[in-house]
Amino acid sequence: MSQNVQLHRGRPRSEEVHQAILKVALDQVSKIGFRALSIESIAEAARVGKTTIYRRWPNKAAVVMDAFLVHVSPRAVFPTMPRAVDSIRSQLHAQAKLFRSKTGKLISSLLGEAQFDSELKKAFRERWILPRRQLARETIEKAIEQGDLRKDISIETMIDMLYGPFYYRLQLETDPMPDAYADDIFNSIMNGNAQLK
Repeated sequence: MSQNVQLHRGRPRSEEVHQAILKVALDQVSKIGFRALSIESIAEAARVGKTTIYRRWPNKAAVVMDAFLVHVSPRAVFPTMPRAVDSIRSQLHAQAKLFRSKTGKLISSLLGEAQFDSELKKAFRERWILPRRQLARETIEKAIEQGDLRKDISIETMIDMLYGPFYYRLQLETDPMPDAYADDIFNSIMNGNAQLK
């Protein structure tokens, strides 16, 4: 009986440690950047041993990506609406809002650092970019099925055209990204790819 109680009490502790490590990793990468971050600094700030971290993650890129995804995922959901084209428009608005926030600066920082760190580049691509491209691909395919987009469009090119401008402005900081900008992108691309009625 006492064994069961001890096991039950052990789980929340483990989860608390897990969440504490993620919070520290996110705080530190936001303050000092990915390059200056280390497993040692995360362990020290979270008051855990390095082995505790390495039991959960293979490297600091994996820790940072988990922390980033826990922080950002609830705000980066691809909305589901009856018409897929409306889902695309709504998601572009969500993208603009996200990139205007502090999280946008974090994404920009991680993208920049990914050019110099192959582990971060791989983690960012596989865990952030590719899953979102797949959601966009499925939504565009549904819009084609619903008759709102031409059947002959290149879906991959359309994804680049929809989201490329956001990353361009985010990285180069050329202009702000209000909702009107998301509407401009949506209207410009849809006007060229809409199925003629």
